[in-house]
Amino acid sequence: MSMGQISLVVNTLNEESNIKDCINSASKWVDEVIVCDMHSEDKTVEIALSLGAKVIFFERAGFVEPARFYAISQASSEWVLVLDADEQLTDALAKKLVEIVKRDECDAVSFSSLFNYFGGSIYHGGFFNSNWTRFFKKQVYLDTYSENELTVHQNFSALSKLGKKRRLVLPKEYYILHNAYPTIDKYVNKTIDYYARVEAKQKLEKGVRFSAARMIFDFLRTFIMNYFIRLGFLDGIRGLILCFYYSVYRFNIWANLWFLQKTNVKQND
Repeated sequence: MSMGQISLVVNTLNEESNIKDCINSASKWVDEVIVCDMHSEDKTVEIALSLGAKVIFFERAGFVEPARFYAISQASSEWVLVLDADEQLTDALAKKLVEIVKRDECDAVSFSSLFNYFGGSIYHGGFFNSNWTRFFKKQVYLDTYSENELTVHQNFSALSKLGKKRRLVLPKEYYILHNAYPTIDKYVNKTIDYYARVEAKQKLEKGVRFSAARMIFDFLRTFIMNYFIRLGFLDGIRGLILCFYYSVYRFNIWANLWFLQKTNVKQND
């Protein structure tokens, strides 16, 4: 057991192939496990319960962010560790987090996520960084939370802006394992297709207007930055494919925004 009070929070939807490894990687380091499930149709809930997790439910929202706040608010410990179902806590990071809780010298901790892309780990291109603020005091999260975090990929943005005295950034030797996209088709379907459409819709709702120049610039800037400046080429062909596809994802957000705006104009005519 941990030396401090820590809750693990995991949001799930049809994660029967991942949830066991996720919970088992952290269970010996935390005092409770909360699984917030969006009414899975597989054995996710059954497996989580068999591993001693407390299971709560949240309506499906198309992406996880709306359920995060609710899940975290149900934690009973002072500190909260958030993992996705396809993530695993490493022992080195776990020991460090327990030490941090014991010292009580900060309010939030950022660490790295080592991604599995297309059957291998990615260390360059800006994808292996210390920007994951997934360990924090529950009350600090609740106090700093804003509705801006309801948009896709924007969770914990307020925590990430805490000053150096309140947020500790760990070196890259401390990381979680993220089995996010083991195959190319999963990346294309989930990111380039689905997430691009979600983000385009959110841009439209915020009043952002399509710009062909910005669409092209975003694609080129993203590829140049990740592949050349952030050394994505050091990950070989895997790095090249990822940097290109990520640039296409940025391009596709704008392409979908263009389509949505054209559709709305026709509907309003």
